[in-house]
Amino acid sequence: MKRAIGKCWRDSASLIVATKRHPNIVPVKANADNYNYDILLQTRTHTASFANSVVFPGGVCEAADGDEGWFKHLNTFGFTQCDFDSLHQFGSPSTLLFENNPVQRHVALRITAIRETFEELGLLFCSRDHKSERGNEWASLLSIDDLKYWRQRISKNPADLLVLCKEYKCYPDIWSLYYWSTWLTPSNQPRRFATAFFVTALESKPLNVYSNSEVVNVKWLSPQQVLNSSKKLEVVLYPPQTYEFIRLGYLHDINQLVSFAKERSRHSNISLYPVYLYAKDGIIALLPGDHLYPSELDVNDKEFPKEDKTVLELRGNNQPLHRIEKTKTRVEIVIQNYETENHVNMNNIVTAFPGLVH
Repeated sequence: MKRAIGKCWRDSASLIVATKRHPNIVPVKANADNYNYDILLQTRTHTASFANSVVFPGGVCEAADGDEGWFKHLNTFGFTQCDFDSLHQFGSPSTLLFENNPVQRHVALRITAIRETFEELGLLFCSRDHKSERGNEWASLLSIDDLKYWRQRISKNPADLLVLCKEYKCYPDIWSLYYWSTWLTPSNQPRRFATAFFVTALESKPLNVYSNSEVVNVKWLSPQQVLNSSKKLEVVLYPPQTYEFIRLGYLHDINQLVSFAKERSRHSNISLYPVYLYAKDGIIALLPGDHLYPSELDVNDKEFPKEDKTVLELRGNNQPLHRIEKTKTRVEIVIQNYETENHVNMNNIVTAFPGLVH
């Protein structure tokens, strides 16, 4: 990807939290979904970033998240450079977020996701276990005293998460966060983020989730329930969340999800950067791999090309399609003859989402 001089995006991280459904609990609405897990969702306030939308917890990466002190602190629990290196497969191509010092970036962005989730929802993904005592792939949640005090303190000064960990003799459970994808905000948006999405899983649902001033609602829903709500216009979803819920929808079992996420975590994959194309009757957001996706682009260019063809005509014949199409009457995610590397294969789908936000 050809990039303009200067930094276009603020680095950020989001956490997709899955939890096992209790076997004796039947979903509130009788439905045909056969998922044995739910995903943690939060609705933003009208004044927050991505206002009124349903998003995963997360936020902007701070310098303190990549402080060298974290490596020293993690050393005291038995973790070595080999453990840090395990977060990245050397030799694989680095995406934008990880191209400079990928191991340090993998650690820092996981800490970002953990810190932001704590600030927003009061869930502290930390562990006290020595490396030799870690037994499984599930995430750990730590309960602490003075929860409100620490959330406010860390919100004001992100470096204080390390202070908390030293005081409570714990560490961010970064090895239970599995790298999932990277999304880059397109050039037509006023605020732009390069966001790493991570997946983590809990064996049981937390009893308490505490929202903050940026969050008005918290829910646990299966991927299919979220997508159904989007179709009914009950929730507001942005393209990255819609796309990832579709992708998660292929994995019905939480053990399968964890196993798959762990396996793919060390692999780099293409950054998902939408490039807009104007058609006679609508707009197409092209994604990498689409036959019309440009081989070179300036990510600061706000002049989008125009074609004297309809959205359907621009699909071509048996061409690789990886796009979101929007006309006056429909919004559809279209994937045809396209396979992504090291990720869920969603080949050959046309999914309508009238509630999708561009």
